[in-house]
Amino acid sequence: MYGVTLREYGDESKLKLEEGLTVPEPKSNQVLVKVSASSVNPLDLMKREGYGKSIFEKQRKHIFPWIIGSDFSGTVAEIGSNISQFKIGDEVWGCSSNASSGTHAEYACIDVDEITHKPSQLDHLHAASLPYVAQTTWSAIIRWAGLRPQDLKEKKVFIQGGAGGVGCFSIQLFKSMGCEIATTCSEKNIELVKSLGADRAIDYNKSNFEEELSDYDIAYDLLGDHVSDHAVEKCCSILKKTADSHYITLTHPFVRTIDNKGILLGAPHALYLRQLQKRKFSPINIHWSIYRPSLSGLEQLTELVQDGTIKPIIDSVFKIEDIGQAHRKAATGHVSGKVIIEHHK
Repeated sequence: MYGVTLREYGDESKLKLEEGLTVPEPKSNQVLVKVSASSVNPLDLMKREGYGKSIFEKQRKHIFPWIIGSDFSGTVAEIGSNISQFKIGDEVWGCSSNASSGTHAEYACIDVDEITHKPSQLDHLHAASLPYVAQTTWSAIIRWAGLRPQDLKEKKVFIQGGAGGVGCFSIQLFKSMGCEIATTCSEKNIELVKSLGADRAIDYNKSNFEEELSDYDIAYDLLGDHVSDHAVEKCCSILKKTADSHYITLTHPFVRTIDNKGILLGAPHALYLRQLQKRKFSPINIHWSIYRPSLSGLEQLTELVQDGTIKPIIDSVFKIEDIGQAHRKAATGHVSGKVIIEHHK
């Protein structure tokens, strides 16, 4: 089979499309998927450079070559001995969190709790744009912040960085739950985010959101301090100073601290840093979200797509042999939706 491999960490030039790789064999609780499309997420760029290696290397049987990629849409090619809900030829989608099951390849073995049947109205390219961003937000809201749909009704939500993949999804999701939404983006994406449900779009090149917004209930920060200076302080400054307010971020020092100090010393130090931040901004609730797979979240996404609540937003499509260009495009930070990888027929 073909696959995009990494044989060392580095820039996008380290990504190589290789032929003649061994087709993986599904375990009893896995489905072998022939991948039709995958996508590029910011996490893929970070993994390529070595982010999280203290964790991900322990999950891999062989450190290199490594096939990355999480999102997938494709067809079932083979099923494990304990699988009964799928048959060969079924169109499926999902997101792999298994470090040994990267999806930038012709075939990938997917754990049964990370896959479900693809919505029939989506083609593979559009389907590959949604599972990671949806489950990222699902995990952030439900698992880490502990918020239910009824907790979000009529809440004022600020999304820092609304035009990327996670932003485009989360605007639609929060709007479907009855929220009032403000977000930041560049001027070219203002009409896009408003069409998705944003009530207010602030051009970050012209205005400072913290000077224009106040009395918000939730800040969902998709950029963090490594993109925006003092992001936590700015986001928390627009929130109500109550125990019902929530700051949720995807970009925090947890994994990098473990990479720098090792798991034994890094994990407790990261927890210490989080506790310091919680105390500093109390009574606002501070949540550091880490992706966790959720079959119920994926099934909920399928329903939201089928009833028209959520629509995929694609920035650009690259052939798998041009994955280096796809990574460069994603790395600009100026995308409108998702960067998609089209696989060989």
